[in-house]
Amino acid sequence: MSHGDRRTRRSVSVMLLAYVMGVALIGQAPAASASTTATTAWHDGSFHVDVPGVVHSSDVVLGRPNTASAQAMPLGNGSLGVGVWDENGLTVQLNRADTLPDRLSPGQLVVPGLAKLTSAPDYKGRLDLYDGTFTQSGGGMTATTYVRSDTDQLVVDVTGADPAAVQTARLHLWQPRTPTASASSTAGTLAQTWKDDTQPGGGGETFGALAAVTATGRDVHAGVVDPLTVQVSVKPRPNGSFRIAVASPRWTGGDPSATAERLLAGSAAASVPGRTAAWWHHYWSSVGLMNLSSPDGSAQYLANLRTISLFAAAAERGTVRPGSQAGVADLFDSAGDTHSWDPASYWGWNLRMLVTANLGAGAYANNDAYFALYRDALPNTLAWTASQFPGSAGACTPETMRFNGVGVQVHLANGQWGANPYLNCSSQGPANYNVRTLSTGAEVSLFAWQTYQATDDLDFLRQNYPLMAGWARFMLSYAEVGADGRLHTSPSNAHETQWDVSDPTTDIAAMTAVFPEVIQAAQLLHRDQDLVAELTAALPKVLPYPRTDAATMTQQLDPSADATAQDVIGQSYQQAVKTHNQENLGLEPVWPYGLIGDSGPLSDLAARTFTDRPYVEHNDWSFDPIEAARLGLGDDMAKELVDLTEAYQKRPSGLASFGATYQEPYAEQGAVVATALQDALVQDYDGLLRIAPAAPTGWNADATVFIQHRSRVDVQLRDGAPVTVAIEAGANVAQQVRNPWPGQRVKVVADGRTVVGPTSASRFTVPLRAGHSYLVERDGAPKLPFAPVSGSPATSARTLGPVEIGLPDLD
Repeated sequence: MSHGDRRTRRSVSVMLLAYVMGVALIGQAPAASASTTATTAWHDGSFHVDVPGVVHSSDVVLGRPNTASAQAMPLGNGSLGVGVWDENGLTVQLNRADTLPDRLSPGQLVVPGLAKLTSAPDYKGRLDLYDGTFTQSGGGMTATTYVRSDTDQLVVDVTGADPAAVQTARLHLWQPRTPTASASSTAGTLAQTWKDDTQPGGGGETFGALAAVTATGRDVHAGVVDPLTVQVSVKPRPNGSFRIAVASPRWTGGDPSATAERLLAGSAAASVPGRTAAWWHHYWSSVGLMNLSSPDGSAQYLANLRTISLFAAAAERGTVRPGSQAGVADLFDSAGDTHSWDPASYWGWNLRMLVTANLGAGAYANNDAYFALYRDALPNTLAWTASQFPGSAGACTPETMRFNGVGVQVHLANGQWGANPYLNCSSQGPANYNVRTLSTGAEVSLFAWQTYQATDDLDFLRQNYPLMAGWARFMLSYAEVGADGRLHTSPSNAHETQWDVSDPTTDIAAMTAVFPEVIQAAQLLHRDQDLVAELTAALPKVLPYPRTDAATMTQQLDPSADATAQDVIGQSYQQAVKTHNQENLGLEPVWPYGLIGDSGPLSDLAARTFTDRPYVEHNDWSFDPIEAARLGLGDDMAKELVDLTEAYQKRPSGLASFGATYQEPYAEQGAVVATALQDALVQDYDGLLRIAPAAPTGWNADATVFIQHRSRVDVQLRDGAPVTVAIEAGANVAQQVRNPWPGQRVKVVADGRTVVGPTSASRFTVPLRAGHSYLVERDGAPKLPFAPVSGSPATSARTLGPVEIGLPDLD
């Protein structure tokens, strides 16, 4: 998929600048932050950013070894991911998203000889986000670990080893796994296959896992240690260097030894690390970066988390299925085959923030596997819907959808997945968390439409339109027109919070937002005029949002209650029923659906709904910060982000923990941070470009955020106010803009001439032309001195309250 015109000038060398930084976090001066003086990085029609410096400022720095598995550092190439930690010298767990249905690990690599490095008093470690490597040094040795970008291979490059001492690398599994262990003279292999035929919903496909280890150096030998373990030994070169390589491809059977030999054939090439670094450099040059600072130092910490989130998103982006299946950073797991949630299923709720974080950053390719998952599963989802809703049309996309498109979620019993199945998208099962959650297909459709709006990619829309049309046809067949002439969905879940109620807010918001998008998509593609007619007729019949009292949230009120300013948007038209989860569903019209924002007839109602929401900062996936940003509540957004980060970002990698009993790392909290920060600085979800709509008091920012039609916005704030606003146009469009300086005269300059204004209008239109840049500035404002956006590599761990990125030196 095209990323559009890349007009921003981004230096590939660190710029040496006298740059005034923001206030430091506890324990460290910030490695990169927005300048506290009013300068501009806009010069000669481009936004100048020191990309390596800005990215390196978010590197994860270890002052002591990460000896616990929960301290593992994440690496990946999208298909193969690893968690790396310093137990038993060096331990690396391999993970893939296609070892289904149980997401079994291909194995763990242990290099005991690296204990000399990891136990050295001068130990240092760095997760280098810009190069995609984890480098450790100590005791005169270095070890650089990475996953190759061009093939599914883990590499550990070591220097400084004793040339006379033989090194070993063990690749092992654990009970009750039953691999075939084999070895050639120089490579050891573990391979196992199985069928998806033991769990409810299984389709009988063959899956498997393969890992093969070899080494580069002198006197390489491989052998089988036991049925679960193979080993390779190597004597370092005379200069003390050697390499360990582990290949782990998609595997469904065949000749393991021949496959290993083929995949490991080029593992000794000197060009291997350069190719991987080049991939990451290209990635960072194509996404929107962000520097932040604030008086308390929290903004820079949050900006670091956003960069780490974008790194993780690329490293576990997946191919035909996403790497993350429940907001978990599955590809960076370090807990063997242990999972807390059904590993065969995908939770739509816990993927939504990952999708939107990528959209705002312009990292559209990171979402490809998300759409491929639902698109490829659509035939099975259609069949599932027909079997579970007799007489219905279209597709009910299960909220907890098995990877093959059916609505069966299983649980763990006696060490095996498959017990106590929950049905999703079914009229036939008893009430449960998602049995009649009907709106997930709307979310997938919404994100497909937003991706089309962002990229103008008609081929993408054509590929994903069947998902949109399938959900719309299902809702039209399920909803019934009542005596009041309105469309009603009953029984239907208000997601996981209310079960089998009438007319949940989730359904109402979904139909209100997505029906018009399906109409537009169909018309663009010249498809389904019958569906267009049905949706057009249905839209006026969609119910208004339910209201309830803010005090008890038990009364069922009608829209006239808005006049009292004491009501809020409720969960459904049966507000007083028992709740089963902690979701603020009254705010769904705000986000993700974008039906209510910081202005308009329902804005005050939505603001009350936020202020009086029943669940404040609940769970690492809480959308509170994003909703605050959409409602223009910048200080609330900042508070929510800090509170949630301090509560859940428990891992030194920057990834989160869901709770003390959950062993996996989580990506969803970082993606909430990324989405909220992007929305705080730039919004255009409804076509109106808003600049700094939720900038917190006192924050400084230098950022690029991607918007509709392949365009992006470069924005700089000082003390919460815009000082630079520029639009880099990706298409010929008439862009509506809300005045960044309300009540003040502004003008828009392109190619040395004024194209808009001066005007003090609250909104104005900029006639964008693809490939051109447009500077929005206050009329008569003094010219700011030029200073590129810069950064320098992080030098130590950063701290925010009780949490930290990295590990500080205990000395």
